[in-house]
Amino acid sequence: MYVATIIPIARGIPFDVLTYYCPDTLAAGTLVSVPFGKQLIVGVVVECIPLAEAKTLIKSAAFTLKKIRQVLGHLAYFEQAVLAIQATATQTLAPVGAIAASMMPQFLFEYMHGEKLTDVLAAHSISSTAPTESVITATLSDRIDHYKRLIRSAFAAKQSVFFVAPTIRSLEQWKARLEKGIQKHIVILHSKTTKKSLRSAFSLIKTSDRPLLVFVTPGYFLIPRADLGLVIAEQESSNLYKTSDRFSIDTRILIRHFCDCAHIDLTWGDSMPRFETLARLHSEHMPRSYVPDKLHIVPVEHYRTVLPSEVMDLVRHAEKKKYRLFLYTNRKGVAPLSRCADCGTIVTCPTCELPMVLRNKIAQDGSTYRTFICTHCGDMLDATHHCTYCGSWNITPVAIGTESLRDEVVSLVGDTNVFTIDDDLTPDTKEVETLIKDIQSKKFAVVIGTTKVLPYLRGIHYTLFPYFDRLLSTPALSTTETALRLVMECNDQSSEGVLIFTRNPSFPIIKQLETQKINAIIGDELATRKELGYPPYGLLIKISVTVPEGHRHKVKEYVESYFKDMDISALPARRISPGSMKVLLVWIIKTNLSYIEDNGADLTALMESLRFPYKIEQNPERF
Repeated sequence: MYVATIIPIARGIPFDVLTYYCPDTLAAGTLVSVPFGKQLIVGVVVECIPLAEAKTLIKSAAFTLKKIRQVLGHLAYFEQAVLAIQATATQTLAPVGAIAASMMPQFLFEYMHGEKLTDVLAAHSISSTAPTESVITATLSDRIDHYKRLIRSAFAAKQSVFFVAPTIRSLEQWKARLEKGIQKHIVILHSKTTKKSLRSAFSLIKTSDRPLLVFVTPGYFLIPRADLGLVIAEQESSNLYKTSDRFSIDTRILIRHFCDCAHIDLTWGDSMPRFETLARLHSEHMPRSYVPDKLHIVPVEHYRTVLPSEVMDLVRHAEKKKYRLFLYTNRKGVAPLSRCADCGTIVTCPTCELPMVLRNKIAQDGSTYRTFICTHCGDMLDATHHCTYCGSWNITPVAIGTESLRDEVVSLVGDTNVFTIDDDLTPDTKEVETLIKDIQSKKFAVVIGTTKVLPYLRGIHYTLFPYFDRLLSTPALSTTETALRLVMECNDQSSEGVLIFTRNPSFPIIKQLETQKINAIIGDELATRKELGYPPYGLLIKISVTVPEGHRHKVKEYVESYFKDMDISALPARRISPGSMKVLLVWIIKTNLSYIEDNGADLTALMESLRFPYKIEQNPERF
């Protein structure tokens, strides 16, 4: 007797795993018919273990184990998918059901449920050739040419290609770049595809005897296609490959495991992939031609104005010469950080004690006023707020955001040709696209924005980094690679040049950028990480637990005693919302690469024993 864990394939059932018993062992990927309530549904077997090994599970279960009614057949493609899901679950500590739900669209199972299973169970052969994994670091035009060559080679070998991008916008852009001449053999799948289009796409994928180029977001990656021979994953560095649920599943891990299990070649691409990927694939050395050839370093004097005088002079010059400029800032709002000029106390949220952002707000009568807002809990303070420590009214901005930058530029050239794009002011994609078209129609324009604008940016002559020193001072693991990626992307998208304004032109990374020593930047960063035991040479684990205020100290002591022999740091606790009696506790643990594999089950058991909501992240983007 055996106990089988399955993923249900049926409309209206929560996407999770179910457990049944069967007389014989079943391979992963087997399709079965099982009872669920008063109906019979189809499911995919994830694993099957002897009854003797599942006695504890059965005794503690709050339900009666039911028998699998019928074995419908085995789908080799799903077997490879299940193996990849299990490997991802081991590496990320996320539940198998949650991973499957993030990579297999529910409508696929609804479609399969309505089709003849004999068609679904069509033969799928696994290549005997060992798969290759590679990464391409190049400009946009070079990556386009490289992908076209890969696709032509795959089609010549009668193999289909999956092209993965983290966002719908990026996916549609890449489709437009690669579809010329093969429009009839292209399929695109994402969360905004209508059910009618999905059904047509699934039918084409199932029945077409010609190789296809299938564009998918990560949530549609595990779509069965018998002749799949190549996967291209673009924007390898994007944090949007991680799911937005409490498990923060990195779908890049599953993509890699699936290609390995199914013997499918995998190519990552980006203007600057994550350094850990470059190190893992031994691709740290960039081609000599891959340099920011339009980059200029501009030393600036210490300034007390919002913009350095050198930047203001260049904006005025651009207005005369009719250039379009992009001014990059990594912060939103008027001032992301403000402090008392007399005692140095930071303006923090009275609820969760995080720094508050000064922003412009529009009143009901249309007038504009400023207020401090907590971006975590939403609490607000008047702009006339006095220092909580010394009572001084002399509150000054420390960091500059998009809104204050706009105000300064408008004072120089007026507001007709100044455009601001960030998540707060332009959250809608169509609004951004409309603004970009308006910008392109003007001879002179100044675009002020965050990274949100980069995928849309076109027709820009110069990119300016007014506060590059502040970008390098961001306390994050990926600060150096993020800065380098920004420079390379802007160098690619700016027709005339990229200007970095800095008070420290002799700073090592700035000198390396000026002399175009990209390989030295990557090598120095990886050497530093190796010395400190940071990824890719070590593992950082972020543990977050939400607990009632009364349990804060007990939980804190319990968790820290468990990790007492490890390198652990506790971040300041904060309330989850105004007036809430719950607080968020966060720890960062530095350990070896094999820790999750060796101790993952124990770590999960520890978190489950707390009986409070928790989240485990590996190598988090932010602390």
